[in-house]
Amino acid sequence: MHERYWGRNDFALQGTIGQSGLIETPPHEEALARLSYLVEHRRRFGLMLGPAGTGKSLVLRAAAREAKRLGCEVAMMDLFGTDSHDPLWQLAIALRLGPTERWSHATLWRTVCDHWHALHSARLPSVLLFDHLERAEVDCLGMIERLLHLEVTNDGGLTILAAAREGLDQCSLGELAEQSELRIELPSLNRRETESFVRELLDKASHDREFFSRDASQTLFDLSGGVPREIVRLCRLALAAADRDDVSRIDSVMLLDVAGELPRPAHRRGTKANSLAELFAEQH
Repeated sequence: MHERYWGRNDFALQGTIGQSGLIETPPHEEALARLSYLVEHRRRFGLMLGPAGTGKSLVLRAAAREAKRLGCEVAMMDLFGTDSHDPLWQLAIALRLGPTERWSHATLWRTVCDHWHALHSARLPSVLLFDHLERAEVDCLGMIERLLHLEVTNDGGLTILAAAREGLDQCSLGELAEQSELRIELPSLNRRETESFVRELLDKASHDREFFSRDASQTLFDLSGGVPREIVRLCRLALAAADRDDVSRIDSVMLLDVAGELPRPAHRRGTKANSLAELFAEQH
């Protein structure tokens, strides 16, 4: 329907990186490099923090793929939307150990530990990833702390990586914040990175890089706060509006018009203090 504007690769505007489609911006590349360092050097624990919508989940999945490429056994738990079931039981599921409801907590723990010890004895490293750590219940945090004290973890047989939203109360993480060997920040994009991000999106969609006017690029950064998720959503709305109005280029006025359909993002690194109302006032 929107082939004129989307090209043949609409998926590119879903906000993805590298193999999964995520655009490799400098902040994403740096975060992935740091996570990969922890895996390659068999360190115990790394924690990645960043605002909502900056691509933490995508980077974590990219790190999981890289760990698999290095020959590690990889398991991932997304704590967003999980039920209140014993987190150790959910871990056994993630490790594909085939637990049943009849397994006791002690059986679960013994089976998980035996699994990792067997891999470590065979010199096969393991990587365990936790996404949306800010959603973890107290018992889940306790389980992770206990995993960090396992002999196999301290011997380099298990690396734990986690991602959490920026601004998380560090007290709620207990000892986890202190035990992180590497704190990885994934910030919003700056103005130049935002422009590059949009150009790469348009390239992936087989579209003219200059489809957004210069003033539109500036406005796109101001409206999105440099948050990739918001950039993608604004681009999709603007391209749909361009298709509807049969225009060949998107300017700042069109962006401001479609921005009213989105909740206002928090302004991050390097953004103007102007509110959306002020931006509208400047343009109208």
